[in-house]
Amino acid sequence: MFCVKTARRAHGYHRRMNEEKMPDIGQTVNDRYEIVNLIARGGTSCVYLVLDRHIGRMLAMKVIGRLSVGSFYFATSEIEALRRVRYPLIPVIWDAFYDSDNIYIVSDYVKGDSLGKLCRGKGLPRAQSLSIAQHICSALIYLHQLKHPMLYLDLKPDNIIIGEDGLPHLIDFGIASCLAGHHIPVGTIGYSPPEQYEAGAKLDARADIYAFGMTYYAIRSGVVPDPNPEKALGDILHSRILGSSEKSFLARCCCPSREDRYTEANEVLKQIRHIRSIPQKIKKSIEITIITAGILVSAYYITEKLGKTAKESAAARELAADTAVYMRDGGYSPEGISLIRTAIAGGSLPEDCEQYYIFEVAMNAMFVEHDYRTASRYFSMLDERMYPDASDYVRLCGMQSGFDYDREEAAVITGELFASTIRRRPSAQKYEILIFVAECCENYEEDEAEGLAKSIAVIEAAKQDIEDAKAKETMSDDEECERMCSRLEELLEVKKTRMRAVSKKRLERRL
Repeated sequence: MFCVKTARRAHGYHRRMNEEKMPDIGQTVNDRYEIVNLIARGGTSCVYLVLDRHIGRMLAMKVIGRLSVGSFYFATSEIEALRRVRYPLIPVIWDAFYDSDNIYIVSDYVKGDSLGKLCRGKGLPRAQSLSIAQHICSALIYLHQLKHPMLYLDLKPDNIIIGEDGLPHLIDFGIASCLAGHHIPVGTIGYSPPEQYEAGAKLDARADIYAFGMTYYAIRSGVVPDPNPEKALGDILHSRILGSSEKSFLARCCCPSREDRYTEANEVLKQIRHIRSIPQKIKKSIEITIITAGILVSAYYITEKLGKTAKESAAARELAADTAVYMRDGGYSPEGISLIRTAIAGGSLPEDCEQYYIFEVAMNAMFVEHDYRTASRYFSMLDERMYPDASDYVRLCGMQSGFDYDREEAAVITGELFASTIRRRPSAQKYEILIFVAECCENYEEDEAEGLAKSIAVIEAAKQDIEDAKAKETMSDDEECERMCSRLEELLEVKKTRMRAVSKKRLERRL
């Protein structure tokens, strides 16, 4: 089992250093490199911005104290790694030398902030994080597929610089190693996989994949992953920031057991591209729906009047245009929701258009913000002639915010909702309700394994139902059908991964 104390001692092996004599600002090293400024200071080294007097170019110079433990090993590893690498997102090494005090490595200077600084405490939006992740993953693929494959072994936000070009650049190859090589047990707690701290362990691409997953989680959440891999995986799976598709691929990246992870970075890149493509399709579909709704509503009052004024028609058109600007990741941004809520409160919209937007606000509060009281209030404002499922959503919100007082009642209501929903005709709304019922099953069950088992059963039933609908061609929107299929698959994988983790813990307790 992973031992945090042992890992910290191993980590300390890398970080310990004696007091070395580091160069001063303004000093010229090796009669060539004038030190301009200190960029960063670490446990075993400093990185300076230097001016190469021979060619008049600004470069980065990493200075490693010779008295620090393992200095020659790490310096040699970094020099050997960067000497063979030619990739746009990895700095080129230009020079390397040493004197009686230090070892010096001179490489490209990437101007920008570390990703750790940019995301610390707040995290980054999903679209930006996925874009960064895709570039990082491509760099890992390059390293892993070199003639003599290389592992990075220290992937974390602080080792990624977002340059002025907006792209992520990997720095600090101090512990990069060949795939087939044995190594000293070092790494960064929370990011490196458990096997990386085993003396003499033989690592493969799955070590970098684990660190990649934890790095992505840190980018999105703004927090450092828990030192305990089991706890870190649990934090990912229960995160309210991550979407279901993100949780699904991270569950495989960050499994404590490397046998359960993706085996190649190519597989991870494929998943990232898939996740990035889904919101764009949904976004396009919703934007078209909104704009079309605005046009139809406008035509409706212009031709039929229905007691509404031309001014109200203009308000509907204006809201449709304004909210389309605030689409993000397949839904409305907080600014868009705020605009819609203001318009609803102002009472300037025609009834059918107003009902459409009330439903959008309610769904956002329920599935995005998890604000069930607000969601219930807006669902209650819906006309059940237009939205016959409104009362079901109100009941769901009531259950979700009221589990503390009667779990048995919640179990009964959930069972009834499942039975009534599964008999309905196929629709996106039907499967959204079933997904939410599955989440409810986990919440009301005191026994975690029992709750997961029920949740998995609901998702599997929904998945079978949608497959039957596809076979019978009873679901009219093929794209929506595929989206729901993909979402159900992802949720099922996440829940099964959690079930395996729970089962493993129970077995360990018995032993």
